[in-house]
Amino acid sequence: MPRHRTHLALTVWPILVLFVLEVSRLWPALGGATAFAAVSPDGWLPLAARSALVFAFFVAYVRGWASLRQTAPSGPGPYRSDGARRLQWWAGAVSWGLVWGHLGLQWFMSLSVGPISLSHYELYRELLSRPFSLGCYAAGLAALGVFASQGLAASFRAMGYAERPETSRWLAPGCILLSAVMLLLAANILSHFVTGRGYLGGSSTTHAQHPTAP
Repeated sequence: MPRHRTHLALTVWPILVLFVLEVSRLWPALGGATAFAAVSPDGWLPLAARSALVFAFFVAYVRGWASLRQTAPSGPGPYRSDGARRLQWWAGAVSWGLVWGHLGLQWFMSLSVGPISLSHYELYRELLSRPFSLGCYAAGLAALGVFASQGLAASFRAMGYAERPETSRWLAPGCILLSAVMLLLAANILSHFVTGRGYLGGSSTTHAQHPTAP
């Protein structure tokens, strides 16, 4: 199992870091547009830095799957079964589709109205009020939940935390619970952009007229 740690380190943890960073960046939006603009000011440099980080982590992700093929060309590798490994591959692909789509949306908004947080806040609200857009985000987050729960469980097994039967029994449910908490935080932000209020903190808002870039 230790030989699979490179695969897990390059595929599971980078996308979780991106998730935590983006949730932290968008969480102030629960306080409304002005709170989002004050705490998370946008600009070309932060956007370029986020883009470079996403690109670097995606390269790591591809290398991670290549390392798994080298160490275990056949068989489940660090996952419970071949089916779980295939599910992890597809869940990762959909999750990265969400990452690239979200980053592309940020570039589109910045090129359309400038890197202005107030404008981005309103554009997020307009976009996520559309069922198709909301469905894409929901599908991407569901895939990320599967990817995170399986990846975390595989990581703990690779580190030797599931050698005892009593520990192994709680590993999968614990990782599912942890990924569910992550998705709840993301869904709380989505609910604010869709309905105007978050269910874990924040305040209710109404749609405002879109500000325009100078």
